[in-house]
Amino acid sequence: MIKDLLVVADAVGEAAGPYALSLAREVGAAAGCLYLQPEGGDEAPLAELPYGFALSAREAALAVVRDAADDLSYAARTADVPMERETLSGSAGDIRSRLLDRARLADLIVVERADPGRDKPADAYIEDLLLGAGRPILVVPARWGRPARFGAVTVAWDGSAAAARALADALPLLSRAERVRILTVQTEAVAGVSEGGARVVKHLGRHGIAADYRAIISGTTVGETLLAEVAQAGVDLLVMGAYGHSRLREVFLGGASRDLLRRITVPTLMAH
Repeated sequence: MIKDLLVVADAVGEAAGPYALSLAREVGAAAGCLYLQPEGGDEAPLAELPYGFALSAREAALAVVRDAADDLSYAARTADVPMERETLSGSAGDIRSRLLDRARLADLIVVERADPGRDKPADAYIEDLLLGAGRPILVVPARWGRPARFGAVTVAWDGSAAAARALADALPLLSRAERVRILTVQTEAVAGVSEGGARVVKHLGRHGIAADYRAIISGTTVGETLLAEVAQAGVDLLVMGAYGHSRLREVFLGGASRDLLRRITVPTLMAH
């Protein structure tokens, strides 16, 4: 069950908050909202600026964050969604520690995808949440304007521990779906894949969830194939494991996780 939902936001992103509220209303959850406002950045550190100017810049930045939080609070009251909010400001390391501490007690974390050319404070913490929170993360595409719905859901399945965790974490949402497809993407044929897919379908059936299975042998990357399949099928939610290989291997070889984090076009639930 999803009863405690956390949205990680900032004053720039516009998609995570509204999507999280619609999801909270759909599943009957309370929402917590953490607005992030790191100090410093590409500009001169505040400590190196004249005190009055630094204080003014900090207060102006926090005022913008408070305005964004006020807007979301109003939307939560309108939607009759219980919501608590908090602003995390300070150094990047301090925010990371406090953010993970709070995230570990959420049933699901919602954050907006990084948007190339439009840096947002929350972007720097998406991988920290994926790898360090121990909770599922639902990444919403930048500028996504639709509420949460689950007409069609695709589950990317490769038999890994990460995929199994994502499948289990997504059960409350899969139970609301009209259509569920289990999808395996391979770069070459592997024996036993169909049998594994049939077991996933059987497992979901025991939870009262009807699903079908499809395996694809792709000539491109797993990420590109998933994106193409999701777009063609008109999927409302993609479910997948994140960083199924070691983090070091992902860094050097890339991988579906990193590729999709940059390019997802539909809300995507990930677990590590």
